Amino acid sequence: MKLLSQHVDTFKEALYLSGDIEKYNLFVDDLIKMKEYAQTIHDTNNDNRFVDLVLNGNKWQILAVSVTGYSVVMKNGDCSIAFRKRGNVLTDRNPSIKVEYRAQFLVNYGLKGAHKQVNDFIKENIHPTYISKVQEIHLACDTQGHSFNLFDIYRMKTRARKIIAHDGDDGEIGRKMVFTSRKLETLYFGTGSNMVRIYNKTAEEKKHPESGHIKRLWALNNSGYDDNQDVWRIEFQIRREKLKGIFNANKEPYDYTAVLMDNISGLWDFFITYFSYKDISENTAIDLIKGYYTKKDGKQKLFTKEGERKIFQRSEVHPLWKLISQFDNQERPYYFRYTQVKETQPIYAMNAVCGLISTITKQYGEFSLEALNSTIEQANNRSIKNHDMGLIDKSLLKVADYFVKVEKQTKHGLDVIDINDDLKTNLGFYITDSVRPLTSQSAHQPIF
Repeated sequence: MKLLSQHVDTFKEALYLSGDIEKYNLFVDDLIKMKEYAQTIHDTNNDNRFVDLVLNGNKWQILAVSVTGYSVVMKNGDCSIAFRKRGNVLTDRNPSIKVEYRAQFLVNYGLKGAHKQVNDFIKENIHPTYISKVQEIHLACDTQGHSFNLFDIYRMKTRARKIIAHDGDDGEIGRKMVFTSRKLETLYFGTGSNMVRIYNKTAEEKKHPESGHIKRLWALNNSGYDDNQDVWRIEFQIRREKLKGIFNANKEPYDYTAVLMDNISGLWDFFITYFSYKDISENTAIDLIKGYYTKKDGKQKLFTKEGERKIFQRSEVHPLWKLISQFDNQERPYYFRYTQVKETQPIYAMNAVCGLISTITKQYGEFSLEALNSTIEQANNRSIKNHDMGLIDKSLLKVADYFVKVEKQTKHGLDVIDINDDLKTNLGFYITDSVRPLTSQSAHQPIF
């Protein structure tokens, strides 16, 4: 297995302007007039509908079409800048400028070099003062010597629920439909805000031969690139809603562009940990697909969630994942991930009670104490069977976990939520960095 390259493939930033914005708004008005002229150009291909603008020696295209939420877009090669007029400084908290950097620009100059070029241009020609935040970033690595297949769906340890595969005919393959006559090209784990995309880069290059810049990068890296072997790309994608929950050692969130660019290796480590590729045998993967395994005595036993969890727990990280574990051979900086703790409100309890009454009534035709006790008993027995823990203990563990998050949030000084100390005392929990194990409730012990 060979690592050919690691690089930023896509980067999007949003600029929040400050200071005097009158000159900026006049500039946007001028661009809008140019856009209106571009819209008079008749062509079925929107890429051909534009007017040229030379600004301080830099040539841009003012496009006839824009992007949602923005008035006008100007483009130069693999970089585009979208503008909207800035409103009242007290009420308009949206970004006024959005910049998108795409693959060839980033590969040729690197993220920091490309970012400096564009931001120097904006400060000099458009507006001098702003705060830059990351909207989206894709980190990619290209490898040779290892090919992915549909069994890898069951080798990836992730909390992402959405899993999609595409075959060579661009057809979508359902999660548990394994085809041997088709060639897998793409696997997706997760959704747009936090996902990994694994795909055959060689097959994509054949469909888009104009993307020759990436082959030059592989060759320049002296990575031993073999033109006769398929290249597989592992591409991680994350958006601001997730980035603002990751912090560096100084408690600065990763959604600030300056923070992110100094901590790329930390973000890479977050991905490698969140989407863990395990070295699980093909036979075990087949058992996971079937949902059961055959014991030594020939009997078949269904997998429980705990059984599946132990398989991943005992499996080693795949050699490929070890190979790509660092970004550009950099030691990752310290970072921590934080999930915002939301303040509890009585409305949540009311909704939960309404849902409980509604569900029990649908099941039994009425709501009564007997129906309630029967439902709780069934749920408790099911919980013990699946998790080796009673319903009450499982629920209280979630409460304890909530308070641990509150305690960590207090220590880091991050949007502290005021929690009633009496509530914690009455529950009998001592909030520490780790939750003490609870005594599992016996399956035969009465609920009340």
